[in-house]
Amino acid sequence: MNKYQRGALLMNVMVSISIMVMLTALSIPYFREYQTNLKLSTAIKTLGSDLRYAQQLTVSEQIPHQVAIDRLNGSYDLLKIDLATTTIKSVELDPDISFQQINSLTNDRVIFNSYGGVSEAGQIILQNPAGQTNLINIKPSGYIELSQ
Repeated sequence: MNKYQRGALLMNVMVSISIMVMLTALSIPYFREYQTNLKLSTAIKTLGSDLRYAQQLTVSEQIPHQVAIDRLNGSYDLLKIDLATTTIKSVELDPDISFQQINSLTNDRVIFNSYGGVSEAGQIILQNPAGQTNLINIKPSGYIELSQ
């Protein structure tokens, strides 16, 4: 290999490395946006799953269960309402996710009856820092619809 071929090889390696660095630098903002969207999607699916779990427990045990939302702390609890209230599960949302709005739910609670229905229909809207929102729509029959 002569002197000029080694120089050309070095130049090719340097150009390849520069292209990889530029592509990496350009992809970082998209990765961060994807990551915040993924956190929102995960939070809405987890909350929807926990609402369905509370509904199943209510129907199978014939004891009312509820999901109590704490907007200030960004968390919710799945509670069994019997002679004494028992916490079945506590969940804290990712710090980047917040409850943007809760519509038509008294005291921010979803209470299931023994038939699987809810005492009040309503909506729960979660938001990420980019301002994107996902919605859970809770129908009177107990049907839980996720809108992403």
